[in-house]
Parts: sequence; structure tokens; C-alpha cells
Amino acid sequence: MKKILIPVFFVTLFFSSPYIKAQIWADTPYVIPHTIFVGDRGRLVAPLGTAFSEVAPFVLEGPAGLPQTPDLVIRRIELDRRGVHSRLLIDFVPFATGTLYLPPLAFLIPGEEDIMFPLFSVRVASILNPSNMVLSQPALPLAVPGTSLLVYGTGILILLLLSLGIVFSFLGPRFFRELLGRLRRRYRLYIMMRFLRRLKQEYSLDKNPNTGHYLMTLSSRMREFLSFYTGFNCQSLTAMEFLALPLDTTALDRWQLCNLFRAWDTLRFSGQGMEKADLFKAIDDVTALIAVLAKAEKEKPLRRSLAVPEVSMEGNL
Repeated sequence: MKKILIPVFFVTLFFSSPYIKAQIWADTPYVIPHTIFVGDRGRLVAPLGTAFSEVAPFVLEGPAGLPQTPDLVIRRIELDRRGVHSRLLIDFVPFATGTLYLPPLAFLIPGEEDIMFPLFSVRVASILNPSNMVLSQPALPLAVPGTSLLVYGTGILILLLLSLGIVFSFLGPRFFRELLGRLRRRYRLYIMMRFLRRLKQEYSLDKNPNTGHYLMTLSSRMREFLSFYTGFNCQSLTAMEFLALPLDTTALDRWQLCNLFRAWDTLRFSGQGMEKADLFKAIDDVTALIAVLAKAEKEKPLRRSLAVPEVSMEGNL
């Protein structure tokens, strides 16, 4: 058996013959896929023309028994036959970037000779080099659900706090104390007005009402309201003691309060009995007083309003 071994440095000389070049390389080798990255499995397709038409097709599975290099591992080699034309299929996995050379491939042709195939090379791209990439750019990372709400909400909250800080620095703490006091007084006026409407409606729907009990409820709630609005405990004051009550607003008249509670005490403790008209008049008198206070609160300049001091009360409205 005659052996013809062609070293790597004789490859060019071997293919310089036009006849042999036409017989073996009928087409240019190509790689599937076109761009191969490190760790990807690729296939080199080398058309052989009719030079190996007498060689039976074969398949060599690896990588054991197949030639390897430190930067490239050959997984499979197949000689494919399509009519009289043959092609060599080489499956490989690269582990380095750049131009990698496959190891020399030598196969035994039965009854003829051992032939060493020429030195093949492949180009392995780097994912860190965008010029070598054919794939699309990596997708943007997905945000955790609710991240946008958290980010925008935090930004809005920070802007709101900064705006409040700027306003606070210009207006001062006294302005905000006065504003808070006004809001609290308006809220109590609203609650008291709503209580009067409900009390009147409930009394009207009661088939057997206890007028004295309703009047006592009205008197107790009115004392709680006055304790908040004036800043003094009015729970145990008699009708005459309202004349000595220090008031900082002209909307409340001491004599009006004195006459109001004196009339209620007379209705409750005279023993003459009470009519529905008496309770309705008492509710209407308080409603008119609350309306006057609400109007005065709206007309009062904010800078002149005073913060209401905290007082201790037995019940809340």
C-alpha cells in the first residue's frame, strides 16, 4: 500500500495542480451557521467534487478517536455522497475566538492509500465585539412588576415634599398652625350641622318620642361643640356662667348662649311638659347659630385667625 502524506506546508503545492483542484474543490467550503460564537456547535461543509466518488460514505462519531485541538473539539465527521459528488461534513465546537484551524484529518481509503485532507480553518466571532455580531442587540432587561409605579411614585413624593418645604419656608409655621385650626373648626361646624339634621329627622319619625331626652341630647352635644370652639370646658357651666365666658370672636354672643341654655333648662325642669314645636325651635336656634359661625369662619382672614388650643373633652363629635 502506497502512502501519500501531505504535511501542512505542502497543502498549497498539492492544490496548485489545476486538475486536482478542479477534481477536489468544485466549490468553496462554508460554515453553518454563518456566525459562530464560543461554545456554539457549528458545521463545516467542504464540497469534494468527484475526487472521492469511489470512497464509500462513512460517519465517525466523537469526540473520542477524532483529532482535537485545545481550542476546538470535533464532534462528528461524515462523508456524504450526492450522486457522483461528495462532501465532507465536520461538526465542531470552538472554545476560543478568532481564526481557528482544524487539526489534520487523515482517513484510510480501502485498497488505495491514506490521504490527509487539507488544513481547514473557521472564523469564531466574539459576542463582546459588535462588528462580528449578526444577531440582534440584547433585549433590555425586564423590570420587576410595580417598579415603574414605585419609581414614579417616589419621584412625585420627593417633589411634593420639596414643594411643601419651600412653601413652609416662605409662609412660616404660624401660617400652617392657623390653617390647620381653621380646617378643624370647619370640620366641627360641618359635623354639628349634620347632627342637627339627623336629630330633627329622627325626632320627626319617632312615633312616641321622648322630647325631654332629645332636648338633653341636643344640650349635651352643644356643650361639647362650644368646648372645642372656645377652648374652654363648657360641659358643667350653668346658663349664667356663660356670661363670664371669654370669647375671641364676635360671632358668639354671651347673652345669646345664656338665654339659649336658660330656655332649655326651663323646658326640661319646669314640669309643664314639652311640645314638638319646642324641640324644633331649639334645633332651629342652634342651626342658625352654627350658620352664623360658619359664615364668620369663611370671612375671617387666615392671617388673623388664631390656632385653637387643645382642650380635654369627655366625648367626641
